[in-house]
Amino acid sequence: MKENETLLDKANQNLNIANTLYETYRYDDEAYLNYVGYHLQQSVELSLKFCLEINGVEYPKTHDITQLIALINKSEVDIPLTEYIDDHSEMFSLWESRTRYILNYRLEEKKVERALTETYRFISCICEEYNLHLDKSYSEERLEDENEL
Repeated sequence: MKENETLLDKANQNLNIANTLYETYRYDDEAYLNYVGYHLQQSVELSLKFCLEINGVEYPKTHDITQLIALINKSEVDIPLTEYIDDHSEMFSLWESRTRYILNYRLEEKKVERALTETYRFISCICEEYNLHLDKSYSEERLEDENEL
């Protein structure tokens, strides 16, 4: 356990959980895709809150990714926000509650797989921006496969 754990560490842990769930259960039970989506939302949320916190900006207690991005823009905080995360902020926000509370709600595997890749890319950009180390527990094969397309 890290002595000085950050929100980015928590974001990375959620990303690793999402990837582990995806790799373990994607062929067995599509219901697990909801848990993957939830942990991806948490990863993006915590990453954004880390960026706000490290730049001295107080953030609200919210799970709304769009609201956090708006606060980043309003505060003129320069973060490596990827186009995918920005364009899909509402999708991530909806995954926080819909995946847990709406019965028979299922995420699409294709969307989850792309979100895994893009969330990893986003966290990697943040680590690069702030000169931090990213726990490489997450498989980089997905990024390599995506780059080949």
